[in-house]
Amino acid sequence: MKKNMIQLKRLMGVLAGVCMLAACASNPPAKEDNSDEIRARADAAQREISRETGEVVADDAPAATASAGAAASAAEDDGIIVSTVNFKTRPTVLVAPAMGAKMAGSIDVIRRNPLAKTAMEVINAYLTSRDYTVIGLESQSQLDEVVQLQSDIAGNSEDLAYVAGLSVGADINITYAGSIQEDYIVIDLNASEASTANLLASESIRLKDNGESQRVLVQKAIQLAIKKLENKVRGRLAEEQEKGALYKVVAHLTGDFTDDQAEEISNMVSIKMRKKFNKMQVISMSRNTYDLLIYVDPNKYEDAQMVYGEFVESLEGLAKVRKQNITKKLIILEIQ
Repeated sequence: MKKNMIQLKRLMGVLAGVCMLAACASNPPAKEDNSDEIRARADAAQREISRETGEVVADDAPAATASAGAAASAAEDDGIIVSTVNFKTRPTVLVAPAMGAKMAGSIDVIRRNPLAKTAMEVINAYLTSRDYTVIGLESQSQLDEVVQLQSDIAGNSEDLAYVAGLSVGADINITYAGSIQEDYIVIDLNASEASTANLLASESIRLKDNGESQRVLVQKAIQLAIKKLENKVRGRLAEEQEKGALYKVVAHLTGDFTDDQAEEISNMVSIKMRKKFNKMQVISMSRNTYDLLIYVDPNKYEDAQMVYGEFVESLEGLAKVRKQNITKKLIILEIQ
């Protein structure tokens, strides 16, 4: 009986911590210039966990490398063979809990919860070693801006990860959640395109609690899940990069246009603008709203502002183009 009570208390503790994973927001951004700091935090967490379990971690163990080839050739204790696909350019990924309208207020939670912080460090360190730039929502005020931005996007939903990914310039979004099912911990990861919110892949890991500490159990589940998930999406992301740099454009007709004028503007955007870019995909196009995906040559267009300039130039004499909001991957404009 006493043994059962101890196990029950342990599971309740894990549940309390892991449920935080689904309700908390990500750490402050881990950008390219602080990748070493991310790895250092993850290594420190690994050493602490290893001391708890009696494992030996050499202080002079080789640091994680940003080279995908080196990571792929390293010995994998869990037997997972990682993908050797190389990227044309370093992709950007937003890592955050599975979030919806209840995400508000969660950024402070992860800063107070050691278990959630450890989980984020494991994900961030692994993705950084696999040649990604890992970013996150920096503050509650930044989250508020994302919520406001959501209302400006045609066909918006409650998927704040989608809007957040666009606002910070992510190529893909990875969201996670955790739960306890009887004697098992379950970690669920999803990867989606930042520009469309389309699901790329998902992974679920179910591990039995064999009396390990909370941090060890969560770390093991996260490590297995992120490796398997990244293997699934790496090839597809590399293929997307070959098409060019991707931007989402949402245009609203706000002027007092006749139906003929609106049709002329629509044709100009659909036909003439298409010739300027590598590829343009129409997600939706109504009389007053255009939702577009544009692939551009990154050597010709360095940022979203330059892409916006093409709309201004192409519609000159026909209508005035005003920017409503421009982020790294998202262009919202008004046609007056």
